[in-house]
Amino acid sequence: MRVEIQCEDRIGMVREALDLFIPHGIDMRLVEVDTKRRCIYCGFPDIPFPKLQQLLADIRRLESVEDVKTVMFTPSEREHNAIYTLLEALPDGVMSVDLKGHITMATELAAEDLNVSVADLLHQPLQHFIKGVNVAKEIWANPREGMTKRIRIRNKMLLLEMKPIFVSDDDGVTNPAGTVIYLKSKTRLDRQAASLKQAPDAEAHFEAYFKPSVIKSESMREALTQAKVFADVSMPLLVQGEVGTGKRDLIDALFQYWNKRQGELEAQLIVRNARDIERSDIASLDQMSGWLVIEDIEYLDKNVQIELAHWLARQPGTGTSLDSNLRIISTSALSQSQLANGKTLHSGLYFSLATLVLSVPALRDRREDLEGLAQQVISTQAERYRLPVASLSKPALIKLALYTWPGNLKELQNTCLQTLLTATNREWAADDIHLPEVNNGKAVTMILQQNSLEKTVKQWEAELLKQLYPSYPSTRRLAKAVGMSHSAIANKLKEYDIKI
Repeated sequence: MRVEIQCEDRIGMVREALDLFIPHGIDMRLVEVDTKRRCIYCGFPDIPFPKLQQLLADIRRLESVEDVKTVMFTPSEREHNAIYTLLEALPDGVMSVDLKGHITMATELAAEDLNVSVADLLHQPLQHFIKGVNVAKEIWANPREGMTKRIRIRNKMLLLEMKPIFVSDDDGVTNPAGTVIYLKSKTRLDRQAASLKQAPDAEAHFEAYFKPSVIKSESMREALTQAKVFADVSMPLLVQGEVGTGKRDLIDALFQYWNKRQGELEAQLIVRNARDIERSDIASLDQMSGWLVIEDIEYLDKNVQIELAHWLARQPGTGTSLDSNLRIISTSALSQSQLANGKTLHSGLYFSLATLVLSVPALRDRREDLEGLAQQVISTQAERYRLPVASLSKPALIKLALYTWPGNLKELQNTCLQTLLTATNREWAADDIHLPEVNNGKAVTMILQQNSLEKTVKQWEAELLKQLYPSYPSTRRLAKAVGMSHSAIANKLKEYDIKI
């Protein structure tokens, strides 16, 4: 429990306030004085409410006390936690060492670099964990300048930066108070540099949300072209695509692209699931500004469908994005024919929502993007979970390309995360990636053809090349992917009648 006492700044004020805690038998845990706010903060274990009421009444009767109330935390506690939260958000590990060389604070990432827990680090000599740093006791006690040193821990190279801490006294004299240590790794530095290079493009171009390596497929390029055209009009938009195709990510990028072009600073991207929308929500649409995204539109209540259809009927039929304050964006994993059958959605509502339709292709229809998508997912997840970024071997890429991905991008993300957490190799082999044993939706079986092993192998080879060719749509790219010469692949494509 914390109590804030607002009072005049006078000699003896703190003593008088603290004396009142003694008759109540309160064990004081924290006392803090903030002269700028003219407040005294007292911290102690929770006490019964009647006792608290009596204590606050006694404090109010003190001379110079202006107000007293309970608070959740003191200013120094808030500042301490804000700084610690900031340090934890940094991309590298941070520690603090006192004048004796003992660790007084450490972030989770610093503890991970040293292969111990934060609890095991605290109050222990730094040299117990970093053998390559030999600092004399007199330097710890009186640090005057920083130091940079490369160290190796668990076969990992780290850059250690030390900066002294100074605290000024009432006369303005700075006194040493310890050292801050920053642990940097080459992997994390490279990752930060790569993110910095990408930042300007992310601000300027809609396509930057989808790097060139992940929009090689004709289907995705066509979807993005349509998306840009649809961005600047206010008519309702239906975004359709199978489960996990990234409909929400596309809408987020499209909204930012539109918002920057239009300069609608107050416009918001509001996302609601159709299951949570009630009839009363439709009446408030006129007060909204921006884009309202209704996810899984097929689950909208029948009565709400009618209300929404009436609201849409009252809106302008055509125009620019400046004609209306709110644009309706709906999403669905169902096909257009399923939505338009009159059973899933009210017919009038469907045709109003589907004024414009944007189809997000399934992952099996954009196999050319698979390598770039996988590497993008790996980089993002490695950054989030602070793991080394892995690469994909050719056999691993072939295994990914042969899979049908019924869960689309979501399944790819799950697969990459599982592999990232379990694989020990920096370059993933095919065996590192665990996928269901299916091939184009059918179980993989091998049947001996005409009692001939040679003919059986040729048939299997022909099927494999047919499946690989859409992902590597040229003889040179396919040859490079499977590690064969260009002429050999050209001959096999001709032999198996695979059209180029």
